[in-house]
Amino acid sequence: LAYSREKASEKKEIPHSGNEGQAIAEDPKQLASLHEKSPGEGITGRHLPPTTDKTDITESSPKKAKVADAERRPLLMEGKKTLFQRVLTRPGALLNRVSQNDGNTEDVWKKVDPFTIFCVFDRKSFMGRNWVEVGASTSGPTEGWIDERQLIDWKQTLTVAFTNPAGRKRTLLFRDKNYLIDLVDSCNAVARSEALRQTIQQGAIPEDFPVISIEPATHIDIQKQFYLLPILDANEVFLASGFNVRALKIASVTLDEGDQDLIIKEENRKSLVQEAPKQAQVMTEFRAGVVFVIDSTTSMGPYIDRTREAVRQIYDKLKKADLLGQISFGLVAYRDNIDKVPKLGYVSHVYGNLRDGERPSILLEKISAVQPASVSSQGFVEDAFAGILSAIEDMNWADYDGRYLILITDAGARRGNDPLSATRMNAEQIRRLALDKGIATYCLHILSEVGKKNHESAAIQYQSLTEYPAAGSLYYPVEGGSVQEFGFVTDLLAGAFVDQVIDASKGYVAKDIANTHSDKKDSSPSDSGKDQQHPEDSGKISEIKAKTLLVGRAMQLAYLGKEKGTQAPRLFEAWISDRDFLSPDTPTVDVHVLLTKNQLSDLQQTLKTIMRAGKASMESSKGFFDELRSAAAALSRDPNEIGKSKTSRLGEQGLLGEYLDGLPYQSKVMSISDDLWSSWSIGEQQDFLDEVEAKIRLYEEYHDDVDRWIALDAGRVPGDAVYPVPLDDLP
Repeated sequence: LAYSREKASEKKEIPHSGNEGQAIAEDPKQLASLHEKSPGEGITGRHLPPTTDKTDITESSPKKAKVADAERRPLLMEGKKTLFQRVLTRPGALLNRVSQNDGNTEDVWKKVDPFTIFCVFDRKSFMGRNWVEVGASTSGPTEGWIDERQLIDWKQTLTVAFTNPAGRKRTLLFRDKNYLIDLVDSCNAVARSEALRQTIQQGAIPEDFPVISIEPATHIDIQKQFYLLPILDANEVFLASGFNVRALKIASVTLDEGDQDLIIKEENRKSLVQEAPKQAQVMTEFRAGVVFVIDSTTSMGPYIDRTREAVRQIYDKLKKADLLGQISFGLVAYRDNIDKVPKLGYVSHVYGNLRDGERPSILLEKISAVQPASVSSQGFVEDAFAGILSAIEDMNWADYDGRYLILITDAGARRGNDPLSATRMNAEQIRRLALDKGIATYCLHILSEVGKKNHESAAIQYQSLTEYPAAGSLYYPVEGGSVQEFGFVTDLLAGAFVDQVIDASKGYVAKDIANTHSDKKDSSPSDSGKDQQHPEDSGKISEIKAKTLLVGRAMQLAYLGKEKGTQAPRLFEAWISDRDFLSPDTPTVDVHVLLTKNQLSDLQQTLKTIMRAGKASMESSKGFFDELRSAAAALSRDPNEIGKSKTSRLGEQGLLGEYLDGLPYQSKVMSISDDLWSSWSIGEQQDFLDEVEAKIRLYEEYHDDVDRWIALDAGRVPGDAVYPVPLDDLP
């Protein structure tokens, strides 16, 4: 299901005529035929419960009923104090509302779109069936009653999104949990899964085939097209290899009611077979944006000049290929905190944006103004993350399908806990913001002799910053600070981006190098053979080209998915593995928790409390949990519940919101106990608090990111809008 916030589905009302109705079908496949008839056999002449529990609309005015209805709140989940029950509708679900018109009472039946999300306000048995009273918003009003058999309980607002399939096999979706677990845990899982793929590709699919569907060949970017694949259940499997894999039960929607065995149907087989897609024409419109983020402090003069030269050479190459409009460049320069050293001039500055880069003469003129600082910054590290954040947020990336950011620096970045940091974030949070916009971050780290003491810590930062799904780290050190070596790597990277655009203009998609061992197959039509020019660097060249090819393919698959209107698989309920069979360290899905603005705000305030308590305990004789107990009242939590046991974990103290309970992941914050905290060194405690502080800053970015808030209730209550927060970003 591609759940679009921009397109509201129309719903068709079906008045109940009174006596020609048919029973609501046990089999969803029968529902389609029933929509043409009234669906209330067995309840003809007997109305479902009215839509309010305080006001009977047959005895009171509709106005009073509406007021009473609006005051109601949904039912709470069992054992919870703040979480409301939610349900999803199955295909063919019908909503019944008893209405009053000119003194006459009638049943109005409405066909509800599959996967509509409702809050549960009441549950009752009526005429031998269980019915659920539902409403779109937590604050009401209710909309009517739906047969319980046409609903799915959604216990946690967990949803998955497929990761980009570049570099791995497409995910298989199974009808049976036990079959999937047996497959994952077997010693020949790869061979068995390949046999299933071969069966799908050949089209000779038996009726008892264990696979229901398969992931699309192209990528659906959830940042641009939100879709809902809610997790209904999860089981963890520990493999002999040491990896743990989760079997997830997810739900989606079929386009035809009751149509669940999709790959069995003859007309669906062709769309699921990996045929060569007719995409050449689509690929010719592929455009790329490349932004250099360059350190412009005193030591960087030669590298600034060489970067300008690289841009000039690339423009010449594009001009010869008549492709100047297909790739654009931008440049952001950064220095450091200007409160301490005002003469630095700026923390970060956009010298040329991507729109400027579409016209070479304009961009080259603007970036010619970039000069190294005339004074030194405070210490050796600089605010590289401020420059990167500016490139992420201040550039207009919307018109570009391939998105590349190249950081050029000779020093480490200020950490989030550094008072001079402008972002208050660490590498992990900056990386997440870049990936959320589909940007791949590269780093050319100049290992000059003067910064030798900083090399190791900076490398750790930048390896984390440049981690890209399936490709790994895009960090490349320049040994000895050689300007010649720097220029070679810069030309190689930028040239690879240009080659991808040139190939795309001819209709080519970057090769899938997953499980490919032939160098010939890996080569691109525009491969320029630089390996022979620098044989001593052949290993580095091969790595850069292979990873850039993989990153490019991922971006092109996302582009094709957008342009071709790719949707998630058309199935209803299925089991998937959250890891690739061939490479268990490669995730097949990203798991998100849908948090409301109130929940995100509560989470941020709780983390601030935890951070303050941690800092206070480091400066006093009181324990960590003693400090938390003192702060609990400010969060409307029960102080008596905090720290009852020295071994109790933070997640058991009632301090963090209920929406984090029972999530299928290991949380560092929630696993903290007073004993564990006390066993840590001062440095370990500070690292933990730094991580907490960086997440607080990240939540501020999420709060301000208006484009990604999703109104699941069509915008009726702004506070009910949700943000898809990745599990990794939770505390």
